[in-house]
Amino acid sequence: MADRNIESPYWLSKMHNLARNWGLMNGHTNYQKFIILGRSRSGSNFLRGLMNSHSQIHVFGEIFQNKDQIGWAMDGYPQDLRTLQEFRDHAVDFLDQRVFHKFPRRIHAVGFKIFYYHARDETWSPVWEYLKAQEGLKIIHIMRGNILETHLSRQRAVLTDQWFNLTGVKEKPRPVTLKYEECLQDFVQTRQWEIETSRYFDRHTILDVFYEELAADHERVMAGVQDFLGVRREALNPETFKQSDQPLSVAIENYAELKERFQGTPWAEFFSE
Repeated sequence: MADRNIESPYWLSKMHNLARNWGLMNGHTNYQKFIILGRSRSGSNFLRGLMNSHSQIHVFGEIFQNKDQIGWAMDGYPQDLRTLQEFRDHAVDFLDQRVFHKFPRRIHAVGFKIFYYHARDETWSPVWEYLKAQEGLKIIHIMRGNILETHLSRQRAVLTDQWFNLTGVKEKPRPVTLKYEECLQDFVQTRQWEIETSRYFDRHTILDVFYEELAADHERVMAGVQDFLGVRREALNPETFKQSDQPLSVAIENYAELKERFQGTPWAEFFSE
């Protein structure tokens, strides 16, 4: 349940959005712009939730996830037909006017999530050119060191339709059987995305954040994120939690078979149990 304290980041953000939409707010655009870049099941929701608990940071969701609905993941932002049309047809103007708009002076950093495969059609591809051209834009690159964990997490989410853990109670799901070919394809594709990202934004300042480190000690990792964005250090609270802490050898039905097939490959390190 949202914090009912009117001075909490949630309610300050909600009031700010309403004031902005009614044209009642003066603000500034001299804040640090950034993106959280990654792929699904890599810890981006955990990271975003921590960041949005900071009084000086505002992070939207997966803005360009699909064209049927704007991925604000924030209360108070419009989904009306006119805004949707601008979003679909003029994505760069939309970013300038609707995302990186004026914010209250207390906000020092504004960003949104975008995955490697978002905004890749002809209409939206200028989004990537726009981001690359923003000299001051900072990149928070969220990754999982063990891509097998990412692949397993996605397969579980697809099977159960459980994408988030909002309670903090660890789940004990049934073991999942993974296909060798699909694992291999995901390993290769994810590593390729990571390499291409570093090359594409080679003139930008990039902070690599690994989910394993974030989950193990989020206070230490988030101190680095706050320093990276130039905001004051605050104690941050997560909105989502790790869904399961099962070892891979327990969570994957055919773990031993996969471990044997990947032995001697660059992906063998994912099977250390």
